[in-house]
Parts: sequence; structure tokens; C-alpha cells
Amino acid sequence: MKVPRSVIVIGAGIVGASTAYELALRGVAVTLIEARGGAGLGTSYANGGQLSACEVAPWAGPEIPGLILRWLGRDDAPFRLRPKMDPEQWLWLLRFLMRCRASARAERIPPNLEIALLTRARLAAYEREFAAAGTPLDFQRKEKGILRIFRDMHALKDAEKESAIITRLGLEQKVLTPGECAALEPALASAMQRGDIAGGLYAASDSSGDAHLFSRGIADGAARLGVTIMNQTNATRILTDSGAVRGVETSQGVIDADAVVIAAGTETRALLAPFGIRSWIYPLKGYSVTLPAPEGNAPEVSITDEARKIVISRLGDRIRAAGQAEVSGYDLTLEGARARSVLDALEGVLPQTGPQRGAAEFWCGLRPMTPDGSPMIGAVPGIEGLFVNSGHGTLGWTLGPGSAAALASLICDAAPQPDLSPFSINRF
Repeated sequence: MKVPRSVIVIGAGIVGASTAYELALRGVAVTLIEARGGAGLGTSYANGGQLSACEVAPWAGPEIPGLILRWLGRDDAPFRLRPKMDPEQWLWLLRFLMRCRASARAERIPPNLEIALLTRARLAAYEREFAAAGTPLDFQRKEKGILRIFRDMHALKDAEKESAIITRLGLEQKVLTPGECAALEPALASAMQRGDIAGGLYAASDSSGDAHLFSRGIADGAARLGVTIMNQTNATRILTDSGAVRGVETSQGVIDADAVVIAAGTETRALLAPFGIRSWIYPLKGYSVTLPAPEGNAPEVSITDEARKIVISRLGDRIRAAGQAEVSGYDLTLEGARARSVLDALEGVLPQTGPQRGAAEFWCGLRPMTPDGSPMIGAVPGIEGLFVNSGHGTLGWTLGPGSAAALASLICDAAPQPDLSPFSINRF
């Protein structure tokens, strides 16, 4: 494949901004197009903040169909289905339900983990590169690990079995008693005393941080490497000639390029549709709440509460909790009851956050999900110079920089590491 001289990257979230940076490092002329006013203002804006290589298993699993039925009609349901007159929704759901098998979930863990480990390596490299340039990459990273807490022993035992796959691939996770959970993270003491914790799984090598700050920082780094950033610019159509990319039609006019990377999250489907290509990416709405950290008793370790289906991260002087998954199309309406259920869940596990309730800031976003829980990374078949890096779902922060590095190697005619064939767009 001929190495392109110029590449347009569509989307400046974690994935797109990282892709632009990685391409610029390899000497490619890059234009980064973003519909919003800056980097990281979409799905990357207020997510749960976890860099969770030890939690790369897909959502689809044997327990999900039963849970969906149990949660029908509940405003606080962690997973909610709102049917639409949209064939894409039903086709996605069918594929998703077909993946709700233990074997299908296990199949996706190794390739996801490889990308997650590459993300770890690239983040360390970014921090070194930025520090050497005198512009530290500060995204409030905490390297305190991630603790998954469980309310019943059955759920913990199931998680132990699944974690064994991760352990065999080289990442250690430790099973903790309720007392050990509270000793590791004293902010959980009241939950432990109430009997809300049957045990935990601790991944010391995982970390957390602010994805929005990272997106802004890596976009700034890309600009310093010569990347042209066009904010408030909509990509309306990818232009081709004789089966090869020649540029992008935008709200600011036509931009010529030898190659295009679609890193547009939930908008990927619309950009591929004119070519008769189905991306199998569909939006799942999620919610988060951010509030001031309580003085003296705020968590340092990032927490995943498996019973309440939320994740909690300390971001400087703030705490963020994120959760919910709603299959409801592209609607970005922030529903008060859904948002408050995340706040209630946070207060349930950390009651010391209650006095900060009045200062809570709510947010919702659309996660670009594939049915099998792995992103689309690679070349679009039949169109020379067109690539996709999208569909990371809840793992955008965990997989984004790694997928960017692997794709940039592919675009620049180097053998990508790891192998990207498990992430091909035509695997469904």
C-alpha cells in the first residue's frame, strides 16, 4: 500500500485526537476535523475515567437477556431498551443477543487486551514526549488501580472465572475480602459495615484519569507537530474517485487528502452508508454525574460497583460516577430520573458524597458500540485510502490510544502490532 502524504481524521475525541497525533509522529500531514468547538467534547467529555485493561470483556454475556427482562419499566435500570422504528436498531440488537454467550465473550477478551496494553505503552510514551518538550500531559491520572466490588459471592465467583483469562494473559488481579476492600480503599468502610460488599477483585496495574483533559492535551500535542485542527466543522461526505479517496466535503468546503480515517463515533454509520457499508456501530446512551470530592473521605482507588453497575473515579478535587446503557437511538435528551439514579447509586456506595448532592453536574453521551464489544479498526474494503477507527463503546479511554497507534502503523505501511484482523469492519 502506498503511504499517503495527507490524511484527514474525522472526529477529535480520544480516538481521533490520538490517531492524528500518531500519524503526525510518523511524518504524515494531518487535518483533524471536529464538529464541536474543541477536542473531547462528545462521548469523551465526561465518561467514567477508567483505564481498565483488566475489564475489557464485552457487555454481551449469558446473563444479559435475563437482566434486560428483569429491568423492564424501571427508570433506574442499568440496561434499558427503547424500541424505535429503525431497522438498524433491531439488526444491531439481534447481533448483540447472538453474542450473549460465555464463549463469545471470552473470544473477545484477548484481542481487546492486546490493544489495551498497547494503550498503556503509548500513554507512557506520550507522557515522556510531552515532558521532554516542556509541555507536560496532565490529565489527572491516578495510578492507584481499579477495585471491582461485589454484593454477593455468586457474582464474585463468576467474575473470578472470567478474570482467569486476563490472568493467563499476564495481568494479575487479586481477590479481596470485604475487610481487605475497605483497608485498600477506606472510603468504602461504611459500605463494608452495612454488608454491601461480599468481596472484590483488585487490578493494581489499572488506572484512571480525565478523558476530556487527555483529548485536549493530545490534540494540542498534535497541533505542535503540525496537525491542522478544524473545529466546528462538519464532515458531510467522503469523496472518492475511481474507488480511491480524494478528500472530504465539509461545512467549510472541500478538503483534499490521500486518505481518510473515520473516528467519528456514532456518526460513523452515516459516513459509511453512501458506500453501501454497514458499520454495525450503534449508540448506547450513558449517564455520568460529577461533584466535589468530600474532604477527608474521598476514594483514591477507582471503583467499579458491579451490583449498582456504575464506575467511580477521583479526578483531582472531583468525583465522577458513570453508568447506564440505553438502546434508544440518537436521542441525547438528559432524563432527570436516569441521571439521578447514577447519583443515587454513587451515594449508595459512598454515602459521604450526600452533602455534595446539590453541586452535582449531570451529563449524558452516546457510546459507539458494536455487538461484540470490540471496535472497528482498519481499512474499509473496496475503497483505497479509507480507514475506520471507531466503535470502542465503553472502552474508548482504555483502547483509544492503542488502536490509534496500531492503525497509524497500518496506514504508514508497517505491520501493525497487534494484528488488526480481529477488528476488521467486515467481521460480522
